[in-house]
Amino acid sequence: MDESSQVFSHQIGVVNEIAKYFEKVTVLTGKAGTYKVLPNVEVFTSNWTAGKRITSSLRVVLMFLKLLFQRRFNLVFSHMTSVHSALVSPLTKVLRIKHFLWYTHTSDNLALRVVHKLTNGVLTATAGSCPIAGSKIHVVGHSIDISMFKKKIKVDFPISKFIHIGRFDASKNIELIINALKGFREGGQDITFVNIGSPSGKNHDSYYKKIIENSNAGVDKAWLDFKTAIPRYLLSEVMQKQDAFIHAFEGSLDKAVLEATFMGLPVVTINPEYLKIFGSWDLKHKSTNHSLTEELKYLFTLSEVELQKEVDRRYVLAKQDYELVGWGMRVSKILKS
Repeated sequence: MDESSQVFSHQIGVVNEIAKYFEKVTVLTGKAGTYKVLPNVEVFTSNWTAGKRITSSLRVVLMFLKLLFQRRFNLVFSHMTSVHSALVSPLTKVLRIKHFLWYTHTSDNLALRVVHKLTNGVLTATAGSCPIAGSKIHVVGHSIDISMFKKKIKVDFPISKFIHIGRFDASKNIELIINALKGFREGGQDITFVNIGSPSGKNHDSYYKKIIENSNAGVDKAWLDFKTAIPRYLLSEVMQKQDAFIHAFEGSLDKAVLEATFMGLPVVTINPEYLKIFGSWDLKHKSTNHSLTEELKYLFTLSEVELQKEVDRRYVLAKQDYELVGWGMRVSKILKS
């Protein structure tokens, strides 16, 4: 619950949207910073400390018990907190308190398995965003607040300015993005790239430093721009100035590619979940088994009319299943079932 978080700032909007469907909402979060919530929402923090899992876990359980005793709630919705959910799931199971987890990662883990076994179900964005399948898995789309991401009136053409936004971690394959764009620059195309994001932890610092050092050498410095993470409310303003969003994360469906889609930016990616939903820039053959370089090649072959038509199609498709209001309705219906 922190507006300044580059990864979790959207959680505040999620809380407020869900709170519209309930008389009272109590939030137990690992960390809290600056946030604004609806009048029927109370926020408490367990002050989860990285590297101190045992004491942090104990605080979560004790605070959960305290809040349960004080407020007598009858429903628990764990949002992107599989470990916390696993810790309290034996309690909710024994006390017969309805309990659901929101989970959008391709990685499997013990905590997720425990939650799946002991709770009423797991909610996820797409079928590929959860490694478990079955009747207890509910696919409900994503929760993008489209009021924050106003669509461009028309695409910028020809495309030359690329942007990527997200954690500066190895899984985001920033080096792959740079090399793919560099190949087209060496072929004579006027291309620039700005990356906005910071490492999510100290274990990613070495990757970040290596990319920065390599990219600041020689001619690359002229067309590459690296900026640290910015507040969420500034994302739209920054993306408005760019021509296309480029992305190479191969895990679950990122919010970032959906936000760019709502902005009306062409999204170039090798993410299998995004390609499965929206398709490739290979419009003629409809194949999605391409490298990032090939996706760029197909993008550059499109006319302005073809590009605009495809961007508009993706926007309409995204609005059906991935905007916040519809997500809140679908989630609340499951929680109240």
